[in-house]
Amino acid sequence: MKIDRLLGIISVLANRSRITVQELAERFEVSKRTIFRDLDTLSVAGVPIVTYSGIGGGVAVIEGYKLKNNILSKSDIKNVFTALNGLMSIDESTDLINLMAKLIPEETSIVFSESDYVIDLSSWFQDSITQEKVSDLHKAIKNRKCIYLEYISKRSRSARIIHPHKLVFKQSCWYLYAFCEDNQEFRLFKVNRIVDFKIMDAGFNCKVVEKIAFQNDFGANLFSSQAPTSLFEVILEYDATNEFFLTNKIDAKFFHRISSTKEKGQIIFSVSNLEWATNLVFSLQDKVKVIAPLALKEEVKTRIKRISELYKDDI
Repeated sequence: MKIDRLLGIISVLANRSRITVQELAERFEVSKRTIFRDLDTLSVAGVPIVTYSGIGGGVAVIEGYKLKNNILSKSDIKNVFTALNGLMSIDESTDLINLMAKLIPEETSIVFSESDYVIDLSSWFQDSITQEKVSDLHKAIKNRKCIYLEYISKRSRSARIIHPHKLVFKQSCWYLYAFCEDNQEFRLFKVNRIVDFKIMDAGFNCKVVEKIAFQNDFGANLFSSQAPTSLFEVILEYDATNEFFLTNKIDAKFFHRISSTKEKGQIIFSVSNLEWATNLVFSLQDKVKVIAPLALKEEVKTRIKRISELYKDDI
């Protein structure tokens, strides 16, 4: 909105000695002509804008109009920038651009250089299906529109009408937190399990969401370096040439080279859920061999037989 951009320009001018029109245009992602119109609007409104010509010139406000920037500390600015920059990695809306300009009057390149974290929620791939879903679902949330959803759950595939409230990013996955009309309660829908959806014309009244209770369906512990009696100690043997591939699934802290050879290693960790461990082993393809526990090894062998049965007619 124009008013947000005007407030952003005032914030930048009030905290900078001077800045060029080109820099303002790039910062707010509009044309120079738009910036000139905005500056005229601010002048008419009584903001004392001064123009400097020549090399090193630009626009500014008179010295007496400068604001004391005591609201946000240096640390605050870095943290706010990191959070907003993370959101802008998936949503470059003018609202976020203007908010960034209002709260971060310094050059963003300087703040980026000084910040300790970088949050990037975007996909590695430009044609990411998940990214496209997230963008469309966000529109439904902003416009308070119901969604007709086809979803694959643990029990079945079903269709339902939901009221989308929040997009949630947790441990590398996107979720949609929404009120389900069928169940009359809030549910967390994993975005990559959404088969199809349609944003409806019907709207809904947004409910108060004070917090989201995340439920762990996998067990108390999936990965642990401890091995108490309530957990299963898993030992997987691997070839050293496959370490890089395996660290895509398992943290490198669980990798141990066998002292007698540099070619072999073991991945050792404890879990509370053997079914989950079996699924993990299969995701590692032929890069590991189960050494322990025996129950995990037997389950893996059973599944291999089932897979073999699926292809018996092709042999």
